[in-house]
Amino acid sequence: MPFLYGNKSSVYLGGLDLSPYLNAADWSTEQDTAETTAFGASWKSYIAGVQGSKASFSGFYDPTMLDIETTLGVDWSLTTGVLTYCPRGSTIGDDARLMSISTASYAQSSPVGGVIAVKWEPATSAAVGFGKVLHPMGADTNTTTGAGKDDAAQTTTGWSAHLHVTGITGGGTWVIKLQDSTADSGYGDVTGGAFTATGAKSSQRLVSATNTTALKRWVKYVATRTGGTAGDTITFHLSYARNS
Repeated sequence: MPFLYGNKSSVYLGGLDLSPYLNAADWSTEQDTAETTAFGASWKSYIAGVQGSKASFSGFYDPTMLDIETTLGVDWSLTTGVLTYCPRGSTIGDDARLMSISTASYAQSSPVGGVIAVKWEPATSAAVGFGKVLHPMGADTNTTTGAGKDDAAQTTTGWSAHLHVTGITGGGTWVIKLQDSTADSGYGDVTGGAFTATGAKSSQRLVSATNTTALKRWVKYVATRTGGTAGDTITFHLSYARNS
């Protein structure tokens, strides 16, 4: 079994890459149960209740990074923030956990003999996507089409996708969209799979219209620039998940 080292983990919130400031991550999902054991039973029985998910991230305080301080510590409007956690790294095909966060706590600690530390704990308000990285954090220049990713089979259980844009050069706007195919050719746009055009740091979460929406075997992305000039870039991370 190829065990994995934790230092390659990546965390993206909104238009921020939090990875360089964190050194520990914990994530869990759970489901409430209610016991229904009746007289005469030899084993306990239960019925399923509400599902939930939460995470905990620890790291180091950097007073020069005001956007991180504002996002995590002050701007509680991020109760519907877009969060992606990649537990083993951020290359194409690596695991990604796609979360829509609903609440968060933020704390700082200042030990006499140590570095000022932070701890951030978000919870989710929607099902977590157990997905894959489609575009690692990095810059694309001008309009770009990504390579197809083979997921072995089509699914008809719906999907979700997360886009984190950490920077754009030039004055243009960009549209990132998903495309799919049955055989790595003749790709077509995924219905509902185009993120809203953006020209600055941002994040977006897309969810399929229904839990029976189909997503074909092969998936890729297209990044299209409108306006600006040749050589303009967009730096982003993109992941998607097929519903289970």
